[in-house]
Amino acid sequence: MSVREIWDLYLARPELVVLAAAIIGFFLLAAGLAATAILLRVKNERTRRRWERLESRWEDPVVEAVMGSASLDQVWQLVDRSEELSFVAFLIRFARRLAGSERRLIEGLAEPYLARVAEQLERRSPERRAVAVQTLSVLGRRRYAHRLVAALDDPSPLVAMVAARALASRESPDFAAAILSRLRRFEPWRSSFLASMLSSVGPALAPALIRLLADRQADPRARSVAAEALRELHEPSAADVAAGVQVDESDRDLLASTLGLLADVGRAEHAAAIRPHLVAREPIVRARAVAALGSIGAPADLPNLLAALDDASPWVALRAAEALRDAGATKALAGAGGSSHPRAPLARAMLTAGRA
Repeated sequence: MSVREIWDLYLARPELVVLAAAIIGFFLLAAGLAATAILLRVKNERTRRRWERLESRWEDPVVEAVMGSASLDQVWQLVDRSEELSFVAFLIRFARRLAGSERRLIEGLAEPYLARVAEQLERRSPERRAVAVQTLSVLGRRRYAHRLVAALDDPSPLVAMVAARALASRESPDFAAAILSRLRRFEPWRSSFLASMLSSVGPALAPALIRLLADRQADPRARSVAAEALRELHEPSAADVAAGVQVDESDRDLLASTLGLLADVGRAEHAAAIRPHLVAREPIVRARAVAALGSIGAPADLPNLLAALDDASPWVALRAAEALRDAGATKALAGAGGSSHPRAPLARAMLTAGRA
């Protein structure tokens, strides 16, 4: 069909020409996607074969070096300049499975190539910078500690997250102070995740966490994260500071986290600081106060716990029922469960759970 005929057809039946053009366009798009899929498959297959060749060349010599039957020089001779970053990635697999002198030997094998890994920290791609941070944390933590700390300030949240998780280690608790001083940098992260990460450092971090919790000039969210981490560490020396927060502070999350800490490590003398929060405006604060009193309160607090069954928040009422059960106040629960109280089903369920 000539161009003239196509033009005449378009003038007579334009919808047919548009439909034909659309069909041709979809066909070309499908062909392009198919070609892209084939190219990606070929590329992936080529990458797989390359890794197989490299692994077959390196695996036995590295194992022999770990066992002491081959020298580091013998292994290094098998690594070409273009393969250095791949060799480091290969060594990470060994490093994560080994410890002690064997782990140190793997780090020694990687040492000549880590400078090239550090160069990746200057790349524009956040993903490459994140991989470099992770690699240096596994194979060169001490030597490149200053670069890992600097990565906490990387503009990419991904890189900063990888750096923080890499530095939060029992092997190097001194690095965790850098994370504490930058907690506001991790505003988008969940507080529970941050607290879990910090607690993974272990008891060595507890004094720094207590100092942060006690610092009234610090960001309330950072103090709340510190309290949650101390609770996960079950740190009894934090109880007095947590009790002081109940008197001096009004931030909801900070109060809730420190009440949770008191429920875990508080003592009977801290109950006085907790009681005023039974009538707090925020349900989460009331719920945590009820749970804390159920844990460390006196027999005189049982009426307060029983009254909390009437709380407008079902979560507060649930915590009150749990606190009464844990305090052994089965008679009070049985009385509520056998009455026309709106929360009678909850009281009966808690008694049944207690017997189970």
